Amino acid sequence: MPFWAFPQPVPQARNGLGVAAMTLGIVGGVLGLMIVFFWLAWLPALLAVILGAVALSHVRKGLANNRGIALAGVTLGAVGLLLSVAGGAFFAVQVYNLREDERALTAVADAEAGRQRDVVARQLEQLEAENKKRAADEQARKLSFGGSYTYVETGLKVSLAAPQPFVPDKSVSKAPENTKVVLIAVTVVNTGSTPLSLRGSQLLFVKDANEQLLFHLTDISGRINRIPASLDPGQSVTAQEVYALPNGSSDTISVRFDHGDASNRRSVTWAGSPG
Repeated sequence: MPFWAFPQPVPQARNGLGVAAMTLGIVGGVLGLMIVFFWLAWLPALLAVILGAVALSHVRKGLANNRGIALAGVTLGAVGLLLSVAGGAFFAVQVYNLREDERALTAVADAEAGRQRDVVARQLEQLEAENKKRAADEQARKLSFGGSYTYVETGLKVSLAAPQPFVPDKSVSKAPENTKVVLIAVTVVNTGSTPLSLRGSQLLFVKDANEQLLFHLTDISGRINRIPASLDPGQSVTAQEVYALPNGSSDTISVRFDHGDASNRRSVTWAGSPG
């Protein structure tokens, strides 16, 4: 050997990239398995694939000798990428399902709210209709002398004639001085198809314009008819009451007739001048 031929140093293997690739591949794979960190797994996994590919290139060129480690880094990086994509897809599906569930719940809630609004609207309409009906009925029960009203629930029709002068024959009480006696007659007719009880139906509260009750005379001459306890279908009866009015009175007087049970008792009122 020539004295000038010195041995050349052997170059060191460049195995660092393969080790880094495997390390990053392990990190990417572990993060990919932990689904909640899918958004972190892709970066080390991608770096593992890139560095592993470079390390394999160095192995082929003879610059490195850790082919297995570099290949493991590429493989683990690829697995980490797949896990990251799978985790992202899983979360996307879950988010989509949650949004669909929210939409479904919102639709159900909106439908229920709409149904409740419809129910409330119908109730308000019914209440308004009932109020109108009640107001119309109240108005229909305010009459002038000679007018009539029919209780729809029972079929009782009542009418009241204008007060007529009356000369008492026999009376339990005597009319006060300076008064005139009038006869008030109410006619009741059973327009229904079944017998009708009139217990509790009365001709009451004859008042003057100042809401003062007029003096009532109980005539016992036999000329006065009373309201019967019941009426057969189609039967008509005229009952009378006798009252004393102040002489010269021309103010409006009112006469009230009550009918119905305790839960649905309503009054009909006639008003006018006694003449």
